[in-house]
Amino acid sequence: MEMNKNAKMELRKNILAVRRGMTPEEVAAGSERFVEHLCAWPVYQAAKHIMMYLAMPDEPHMEKVISHALTAGKTVCVPHMRETRGLMDAAIIADLDDLVVGQFNLLTPNPATLRLLEPSELDLIIVPGVAFDKDGRRLGMGAGYYDRFLIKANKTELIGAAWAAQILEMVPTDEHDRPVNYLVTEEGIFTCR
Repeated sequence: MEMNKNAKMELRKNILAVRRGMTPEEVAAGSERFVEHLCAWPVYQAAKHIMMYLAMPDEPHMEKVISHALTAGKTVCVPHMRETRGLMDAAIIADLDDLVVGQFNLLTPNPATLRLLEPSELDLIIVPGVAFDKDGRRLGMGAGYYDRFLIKANKTELIGAAWAAQILEMVPTDEHDRPVNYLVTEEGIFTCR
């Protein structure tokens, strides 16, 4: 188990270095392709209640997918981090203007107008990660927010979102880690084995 923890830390460090090495132009161009792949995907098109992440500067950006989903009349949720570390909720947003700058300088739902959706109501969650493998196993940032949340979103279709460089042959995981069924990268959407 200890080895697994060190393996995860080492892998996280290496992959994040790759991600952080991307230029803003590369991130923008790659994100455009993400939007095209996701918006054309039948699972996304059929989903009524979708949860998406709010990207860090070097992650695939979701704002255009969020706008597309809102225009299409879908219920869109984004993560709301609770005071307790490792716990989050699905916060409904009606508009990108519902977001404010929160901790770590990242966008976050406005706490003053928070409306939550039960995780079990979600049809689709686009899950960020440091790395994924072709079986859909995910390596997160290590705080466990998604691990705890996904247990409650038991009926939901999961798609992992990452750059192609973050898809590995094998990711070390723990028993409680729930794999994703699909992966989206700038190169397209793939079904996990």
